[in-house]
Amino acid sequence: MRIYKTVPIAAMVVGATLISGTAFAKETLEVGSPAPALKVAKWVKGKPVPNFEKGKVYVVEFWATWCGPCKESIPHLTDLAKKYKGKATFTGVSVWEQQESPTDTKYMTTVANFVKSMGGKMNYNVAADGPDKVMAKTWMVAAEREGIPTAFVVGKQGNIVWIGHPMSGLDEIVGQVVSDKYDEKAAIAKMESEKTARATEKKRKALTKDAFAFAEDGKFAEAADKLEVVLKDHPEYEAQLAASMVKWLLYTDGKRASEYAKKVAEGVYKDDAQMLNGIAWPMVDDATMAKDVDYAVAVGIAERAVSLTKDKDGMIMDTLAYAYFKAGDVDKAIATGEKAVKLTSGDSKVSAEAKREIKDRLDIMKSKKK
Repeated sequence: MRIYKTVPIAAMVVGATLISGTAFAKETLEVGSPAPALKVAKWVKGKPVPNFEKGKVYVVEFWATWCGPCKESIPHLTDLAKKYKGKATFTGVSVWEQQESPTDTKYMTTVANFVKSMGGKMNYNVAADGPDKVMAKTWMVAAEREGIPTAFVVGKQGNIVWIGHPMSGLDEIVGQVVSDKYDEKAAIAKMESEKTARATEKKRKALTKDAFAFAEDGKFAEAADKLEVVLKDHPEYEAQLAASMVKWLLYTDGKRASEYAKKVAEGVYKDDAQMLNGIAWPMVDDATMAKDVDYAVAVGIAERAVSLTKDKDGMIMDTLAYAYFKAGDVDKAIATGEKAVKLTSGDSKVSAEAKREIKDRLDIMKSKKK
């Protein structure tokens, strides 16, 4: 799973303010673009890289001392720097560090101390961006990237050949570039696809901003009404939003929630076992405290999810068991619950707490058998 640590809101606001009206705010940095200059404020460790030489490969990774995922990626970058020593130059650039004012540079000491504390675990070039955030603007903002860690690979012609999370594909792409096996056309096609996906996600968030704001305030009826309008005008977003819609409706109108859950279970979620389970479980979960739920619908959805997973997913089997129980079929509930306990008992991916809860639910169902 790709995890990005989002930059602090203050950093994002300052960055947006500073780049307003500037040249690099207009040009998007992408695969195929010439690599911007490495205009760092300070080289903290290793050998400075004054420019990108033709015929050589470079990795420029952006991180921050406050970023947990960045820290997790450091040993991996060290391993790659060792693996490709003499073939690729690795540089980590600290950006978006916490500042007390736009001109504050005390964070430089924080960066230096952090790098020193890492010792050999951070064994590649390290630099820090200045308070003017030139590196953040010309690289991260220009590439429309708001999350760190983010790595850029500069190819032998001095162009950007890859942008992404350092834990997801960096090793493979560096290997391809240094051995001249890099497929630029494929990389550009992938980049365009990702760019389209980001634009779509940005639009979706803007359209649903009010709905999610209502939900955060506990106004679930208003949230559902807002989301219903969005989905009517933009049905292409239903796969991403239907689970939220079901949950919000369950808090306010179980009958309407059941009808909508049935609709998406037969539509956008028809062949997605995990999403089917994701809407069936809140329908039967006691914590939801939903009223007027059609448990027959929940049973049908859970049965479909179990069928798709070929009776091998214990968590989904548990959902079906409790759906049977809520629908009044205690015998089926117990038999299915026993299957769920058996399936999850040897599954290392299921937490001990979840296993206890599944066992407890089975005990509750057994206690209700007359």
